[in-house]
Amino acid sequence: MTSWVRRRWFRPDAGLLAASVFWASVLVAGLPAAASAPRGAEPPIPSVADRDRDGYPDAAELTGQDRVRFADWFAAVAESQYSGMNADWRPEDRDCGGLLRYAFVNALLPHDPAWIAKFRYLPRPTSPDVQGLSYPLPVISRSVFRVAGGAYRPGDIEAGRLVGRTTVQYLATHSMVRVSRTLDQARRGDVLVFLRPGLRSYHSMVYLGGGRVVYHTGASPEEGGEVRLLTVQSLLRYAERAFHPAPSNPNFLGVYRWKVLN
Repeated sequence: MTSWVRRRWFRPDAGLLAASVFWASVLVAGLPAAASAPRGAEPPIPSVADRDRDGYPDAAELTGQDRVRFADWFAAVAESQYSGMNADWRPEDRDCGGLLRYAFVNALLPHDPAWIAKFRYLPRPTSPDVQGLSYPLPVISRSVFRVAGGAYRPGDIEAGRLVGRTTVQYLATHSMVRVSRTLDQARRGDVLVFLRPGLRSYHSMVYLGGGRVVYHTGASPEEGGEVRLLTVQSLLRYAERAFHPAPSNPNFLGVYRWKVLN
């Protein structure tokens, strides 16, 4: 406080300088020992800055150990649906992209007993909950998936550049970054993305670590759509070649990671 007042009031005139020092000491003496915001004051409004220009405000991105925590819970929620799809994962959202969206949101929710009770089986993560953020996210609320390029700008939600529901193609293109086209760079919670042969659509799998993946087949409930849990080796041996997670497969677009983790 003292240094601010001196810089604000300083003039070459010696009398003014003396007066500034006097009033600065009076102001400082009048302050409480620990100046703080008044009790009950509104929390500060999160900044809308997007310094890395990835389309997400910095306030909505995870930092430090929260990145590991999110990835751990995201993978656990996705894996849990192999044992039984939760009732709140709506049938119209049950496809490969829907699994990504459902796991994303639930990784950021408070994991209290009521939340855990909705699972038939939940492989317990080794990480605690995400500490710095929770769903809905700061600034962007429930519109957590980006569907257009460019840095974040106020008004993106109203313009439809951030939404709450979209396809794997948009998720991979605008809500994620490609890490590699080889699995040696994959981490738990990353997403493997494929181009379906003969179709202008994408397919995705969640990498669980330890050489395992989980995914929804993409078919509707009426058509027998289901969640499958496989090893990468099983994919390479038995799955259609278009879904081999190998750089020699032109339909394998690579390993992707959520932008909020970068």
